[in-house]
Amino acid sequence: MSLKIKQFETLLDKKIKTDEPLSKYTTFKIGGPAKYFFIAQDNEDLVRAVTFAKKLKIPSYILGGASNVLVSDQGFNGLIIINQAKDIIFKKDNRVVADTGVNLMELVNKSVAAGLTGLEWAAGIPGTVGGAVRGNAGAYGGQISDNLIGVEVMRGSKQFILDKKNCGLGYRDSIFKRNNDLIISAEFQLQKGDKAKSHDKIKEILADRKHKQPLEFPSAGCIFQNILINSTNEDKVKQIANLPKEYLERKKVPAAWLIEQLDLKGKTIGNAQVSNEHANFIINLGKANANDVIQLISLVKMKVRNSYGIELMEEIEYVGF
Repeated sequence: MSLKIKQFETLLDKKIKTDEPLSKYTTFKIGGPAKYFFIAQDNEDLVRAVTFAKKLKIPSYILGGASNVLVSDQGFNGLIIINQAKDIIFKKDNRVVADTGVNLMELVNKSVAAGLTGLEWAAGIPGTVGGAVRGNAGAYGGQISDNLIGVEVMRGSKQFILDKKNCGLGYRDSIFKRNNDLIISAEFQLQKGDKAKSHDKIKEILADRKHKQPLEFPSAGCIFQNILINSTNEDKVKQIANLPKEYLERKKVPAAWLIEQLDLKGKTIGNAQVSNEHANFIINLGKANANDVIQLISLVKMKVRNSYGIELMEEIEYVGF
């Protein structure tokens, strides 16, 4: 056992694993070993692990549902922390505070059970609250920023509440993608709802996901961000043949539609494949590795760029590259 491991375990007063395969934890079922690996059971574990990793100069990365990431075949040369802090507190005025390790579907179900509405759009998303805030997750007409009040963060050694307006929330984006803040918990403003209507909406969304998405294969969900139409790309977008008028009206072009127009559904490299059901999903056919996925992503981006002059941006995050 290395000196750093001994120091870390002494400070943390808990055991950590070494060379733990991350393919066991990612929804892609892809990823090499983490040099160091720790499961944080609560916020105290989470804060201490991050603090001591910094103290010992060990690079760290936090995974929640590990659903929106591609981990390198070489793994991660540092500490991977699996965040399982899962407290949910319902407050007055229809507010709810959730630890960042809480699964989104659990938060949706418990909110509806408490007679609250506002998060039904997140039904079926396999990630956690932390990842959802970090990427301002959204689906079915809703997104995290619609309900977020603020987050508790640790910046350096200080813990404080950061209001939504200071979180830099944009389309699948936040300041947390560009700084080293640790998101500890998030507070949401919900509304009084009708349980029956909420349950119906959830069933509808889950059925739609099952119909449109390749849920039987490992994946990381949508690989690319949709294209937001703005002054810099509007002329290029308008030149795309057979572009549905509704996309121009919504100011958004689905990445899946562009990929499908180029007949890339079913395109396979190694054991990674552009899904035949949803063109913005790359699926693991069973033995895919990160290199297969990287090559397929590069191919899709090149084809879209060469055909439309549009640069697709990844929605997933890369870990260990």
